[in-house]
Amino acid sequence: MIWSAADSQPSTAHHRHWPEAESEITPLLATTSSDPTPTSTSSQPAFTLRYARFADLSPAARTCSLAFWDDVLFGRLIHPHRSQYPTDVDKYWYRRFVVDWWDWSHVFLVTTETVPVKGDGDLQRVVDEPGPNRQATPKIQQKEIITGFAHWSRIAPSWRENYRAGWGLPWWDPRRILKPLFSLIFHHILPFVSPNRAASSQHESIIEQSVDYLDHIWTGERAESWYLECLAVHPAFQRRGQGRALVDWGLEQARKEGIAASVIAADGKERFYQKCGFDVGPVGRSGEGLGNPLHDVPGGLVFFRDKEGVVVKKREVGSWIEGPEGVFDWDGWLKERKKGS
Repeated sequence: MIWSAADSQPSTAHHRHWPEAESEITPLLATTSSDPTPTSTSSQPAFTLRYARFADLSPAARTCSLAFWDDVLFGRLIHPHRSQYPTDVDKYWYRRFVVDWWDWSHVFLVTTETVPVKGDGDLQRVVDEPGPNRQATPKIQQKEIITGFAHWSRIAPSWRENYRAGWGLPWWDPRRILKPLFSLIFHHILPFVSPNRAASSQHESIIEQSVDYLDHIWTGERAESWYLECLAVHPAFQRRGQGRALVDWGLEQARKEGIAASVIAADGKERFYQKCGFDVGPVGRSGEGLGNPLHDVPGGLVFFRDKEGVVVKKREVGSWIEGPEGVFDWDGWLKERKKGS
């Protein structure tokens, strides 16, 4: 893996790569394959990791919709009508991405592959059987598509810490008005004009309703942290190393800055994040706290990779681990915890 653009970011407070300059940016990571047309059978599939352009947010939203289609939270609970209105699910993701795009403490990454697509833009390799005998039609053309997406944010006690670290805007910068302006448009006006028909009116904002229940976790040595807001890989391109590459960016950035990295894992994805390097936890659960609307939702375990040289005291086992049974092996975790204490 080659992090070829690790030192290309400016040292000022403006770390956002603007769309008009994106095409000249060296990819953060590029893998190669002996097969010029990557397929699911390639031993080392070719993909590129780069900063997202604004135009990437729409296909990134589609990738998230597909990746979380059957997820207990984003699929079944938040979007119970997704089968009737499959493309409406994209509105949930896209509107949130656009608002956070205008926050300079947020970073959006994508992985891409160049694959055959039909003339109408459909993914040819998704509907065709991969292999050397595949027959191309006259309308097939090569196109870069978004195959994976990561949304990282730098958590800190206030905007000042992010600004000093180079991930924010000064208080006087007029661009600070952009995020609240887009929030007004995309979170309050657009839902009336074009509602998300796939969503539950009761649960569409359940994440926002529960966020204040976890403030106590990002304190002390963990007050500053690169937090993985969202990670998704298109189902047709999973198990090819793209998710891990998207995670590695945040872990490496946290290491460079001497701060923690953190994630709230979807149910069943805990082991993946532990293997990636989030080696501390769980230290919390997204549904903890009296009255938390996420209390009855499986998963949502919080993991950290603490900053180097720092050992944070283990959180006492208590009511925070109580909740619906998910995939995570709590018995095994408790045994390991007892053994290590």
